[in-house]
Amino acid sequence: MNLKQLQYFQSIARSGSYTRAADELGVAQPVLSRQIRLLEIELRQNLLTRHGRGVTLTESGRILLEHCRIILQQIELIKEDLNHNSGKLGGHIVLGLPPTPAKLLSLPLIKRFRNELPDAQLRITEGLSNQLQDRLQQGKIDMALLYDPQYSPDIDKLLVHEERLYLVAPKSDTEIDEQGIQTAQELAELPLIMPSAPNTFRVLVEDEMARHNSQPNIILEIDSVETMLQLVAEGMGYSILSQYSIELMNYRDRIRFIPIEQPKFTSRLFLATSSKRALTRTQRAVILMLKQLRTDLVGK
Repeated sequence: MNLKQLQYFQSIARSGSYTRAADELGVAQPVLSRQIRLLEIELRQNLLTRHGRGVTLTESGRILLEHCRIILQQIELIKEDLNHNSGKLGGHIVLGLPPTPAKLLSLPLIKRFRNELPDAQLRITEGLSNQLQDRLQQGKIDMALLYDPQYSPDIDKLLVHEERLYLVAPKSDTEIDEQGIQTAQELAELPLIMPSAPNTFRVLVEDEMARHNSQPNIILEIDSVETMLQLVAEGMGYSILSQYSIELMNYRDRIRFIPIEQPKFTSRLFLATSSKRALTRTQRAVILMLKQLRTDLVGK
């Protein structure tokens, strides 16, 4: 058994595919397959099960993956300490971002990362918060920004931002005045266009309305902010989104924000990392960058 085999195995486990792992590692797929087979022969265990959509871990594979994470992180820490001793920070960071933060943060973060950490590598992957939390717990990503993540002992989280959600209405709508929505019952009468569960905004709206003995009237489920805004602009319904979501799209002249007084919807954005793995210096540097960018954006 050698480190290269463990790296190959971890990459396959993360991606769920020999093909994707081969592309990520820059290695021919037959080489990857041969090394994993040698690892299985040495350990006398089947580690992966192939199927039409890729591969899944066996129970033995899951046990090995936990050890892989510890071993390879220790190797990463050794390299970091040696690089730090020579005045450099290296390593590879995989950061998960939900769609709106991805649009807001990706470009300025990449610019700052390349400027401050030229010897390190950053990969950004986009997804819904519940998907990113699963990837973080599986060790597929190193850290993530998550909206209202579910409690897990495997996750350390830090609140970085709170934002109020608004009713989004067509500009031409005259039924709702600027005073906004005053009660949950008033909101329940409106036809809403919302993401499908378990989207965090959707869960937040349903939970808060349930506390007011009401439920939202969801007529369409759309998992794209831009498509939801298109439908609202065409007068096909209303939606509930953050102000940042709307400012990123080109619909400001066709839609308007309306405050919701009762119930108030407040979404919380957390920076999440694995509680099972110690943070590297490079990861701590990226966390500091994210905090600084958040401060810059709120200031604007």
